[in-house]
Amino acid sequence: MAGLYLQGVNAPAEIRDQLILMSKNIEFTREDVKAGNGMVFFGVNKVLGREIAVKFYYWGGVKDYHAEPMQLSTIRAPNVLEILDAGLLDDEWAYFQTPTCPHGDLDDVLERISIGNVAAMDFTAQILTGLSHLHAQNYVHRDLKPANIYVGDDHNAVIGDFGSVQKIPDGATSVPACGHSLLYRPPEAFGVDKAYGITGDIYQAGMIMFQLLGGYLPYEDLAYLTVKQRADLKAVKDPADQCFFVDKCIGELICAGRILDYNKMPPWVSGELKKLIKKACHLNPNKRFQTTAAFLAKLRELRPSVLDWRVEDGDPVLTGPTSYRIVDKGGQYGIQKRKQGDWRSDNSFGEDTLDQLVTAVSSFVTGK
Repeated sequence: MAGLYLQGVNAPAEIRDQLILMSKNIEFTREDVKAGNGMVFFGVNKVLGREIAVKFYYWGGVKDYHAEPMQLSTIRAPNVLEILDAGLLDDEWAYFQTPTCPHGDLDDVLERISIGNVAAMDFTAQILTGLSHLHAQNYVHRDLKPANIYVGDDHNAVIGDFGSVQKIPDGATSVPACGHSLLYRPPEAFGVDKAYGITGDIYQAGMIMFQLLGGYLPYEDLAYLTVKQRADLKAVKDPADQCFFVDKCIGELICAGRILDYNKMPPWVSGELKKLIKKACHLNPNKRFQTTAAFLAKLRELRPSVLDWRVEDGDPVLTGPTSYRIVDKGGQYGIQKRKQGDWRSDNSFGEDTLDQLVTAVSSFVTGK
């Protein structure tokens, strides 16, 4: 693979200089043009003989809250992306170097497959486990979302992108909220104090769980506007004012607790799973899980009773010793089952709608 021409990189001079300095040990190959909240470059560390990523991010020089990169690099945990090197360039820019994750991030996973109820719970548990190591040292991530959760070589979730991590000062319970990723900001981030604490991370972990279970959370901003709001937007001419208007509409949804539509979740997501997400994403931070341990305990308590529904080739499938599949036969649903070998029709279920069939199959399997 051809090396990246560092002199031609469209970046501030201090970042270009650092890239040139680092190129003694790293063969840079490409820049991630989709990277948000900073600049990311990929390459091969010639000393370690492994593919790496280097992210430069703006830290702003506010030392009261900034997570010192070298302190972060001391965290060694299975569900936290390893930091191989880190440092400050100046009062504006910092960087960290991490291994690459060839399996991509959770957004990549969700684009490829439906992971199912059990895998969604397991990924969430892994995220919470990683968070527990950050929180143990008074760090909050502040920018948890599927794009910042990577899938490691062992196919487990690892928390990455530490550009927004801040340290809660001794004697305090919060830091200023992050200005990135509007969709994932907790309601308290819109308050007068714009405070963000441990429960802010728990809120974002709950949102990720919602998405992993198939909840509808579009990344297109206009999807959150009402018909009237879209009409009002057309009357706004200045692009900056348009962005402000859209952000205001989304912020109002978040503060009203209506950014997550639980009614649009797949019918095989149980009421207990929804209740779990609702507690994690409660409007009032004091009514959420107060620690990752509390959230994890409830997940582990619930997991044995959760049926492993997922979507395979467009059809809902319940996997088990005997698996069941709901198929659409020209506008009418039917049930197929498989214990060994091929799928065979099962005419013992008389329900008509998808919701009814999911409930009937689930009840039959559990005996409830």
